[in-house]
Amino acid sequence: MKVECIKLVNDSNKNRSNIYYQLNQLTTITGLSLRMLKYKMLNVKEKYAGVTNLLKKEGKCWQIHHSIVNEFMPINKRKSIDDTNYRWSSFVTWNPIENYEADYHVELVKEIKSKLPNNTIKYTIELDRRGFNHVHFVCDAAPSKTKKIVDEVLLKYFKWFEVMYQVTEIKNNYSSDEYLQKAPVRNGILK
Repeated sequence: MKVECIKLVNDSNKNRSNIYYQLNQLTTITGLSLRMLKYKMLNVKEKYAGVTNLLKKEGKCWQIHHSIVNEFMPINKRKSIDDTNYRWSSFVTWNPIENYEADYHVELVKEIKSKLPNNTIKYTIELDRRGFNHVHFVCDAAPSKTKKIVDEVLLKYFKWFEVMYQVTEIKNNYSSDEYLQKAPVRNGILK
């Protein structure tokens, strides 16, 4: 039964992007020392035993899939906080049917930020396949609170069928931060 389950997980993971890190590369991402990462590796090895698409050993080096980098993040808050180890909670994206200037999207993000005065937003505006601007941002507010405010602001300026948007909980902080940096037209942080 367990072998069948592991085979099923490996088959489904073959469709994922193949970005792997070695243990010594995670020191800059997590801010932890190599020794601490080796201790964390003991638990990760047990947890992902047999799931070769996420964790595999080639020679003496471990190949760690980018989707499980979060397993190595520090449990306690770090003294020095940067974008990679900040505790983001919500991931928001919207894409209107019509094209709008990047400045217009920035103003929408600023209006959302004004309704979240005690929270931080990191946003990026990028082009989709049609060449239209769309927005992604992460926020440290709870997803339910963020969704309520995004609904209010977007539906104030768009009809429900003029914009596609989504608010989700962040499960992997590192991957969401990397996603924001893939192809920005404009980006920024609102504190």
